[in-house]
Amino acid sequence: MMAADGNTVLLGIGNVLWADEGFGPHVVARLQERGDLPPAVELVDGGTQGLYLLPLVQDAARMIVFDAVDFGRPPGEMVVLRDGAIPAFFGQRPLSLHQTGFTDVLAAAELTGRCPRAITLIGVQYANIETWGGGLSAAVAAAIDPAIEMSRRELQSWKEMPHA
Repeated sequence: MMAADGNTVLLGIGNVLWADEGFGPHVVARLQERGDLPPAVELVDGGTQGLYLLPLVQDAARMIVFDAVDFGRPPGEMVVLRDGAIPAFFGQRPLSLHQTGFTDVLAAAELTGRCPRAITLIGVQYANIETWGGGLSAAVAAAIDPAIEMSRRELQSWKEMPHA
């Protein structure tokens, strides 16, 4: 059973105290500043909550996740993964400091039969996740607005998508 009529969640995961690791929460903060999302879209700074995010994932009809990851790409490069490609790619290599926690959340949601109809990861290659208290690198900070625009295109495509 998939989540039926839940809302759409935009979730930023990461730790703002570890430089580029804070990309996801920074995207959510920028979206909150803009304040121009439809009312049915919920913004969540998931930090590094791991399995505590399970109810959120279980109740979402659709979800976009913003995260700093290691794709082995140049810093700041954005990669978009959808649905089944997300756990498949996570299984290849560690992507971020909290990868295990979020992949566990996705697996648990699937095991309970309550997961989003659609989920998209908008990941940005980090440059630095080892500087405690450091802000985002220039390359990753420059990826915030393109990631937001990608999320808007994704939301628009879901609007066109029939409810399954």
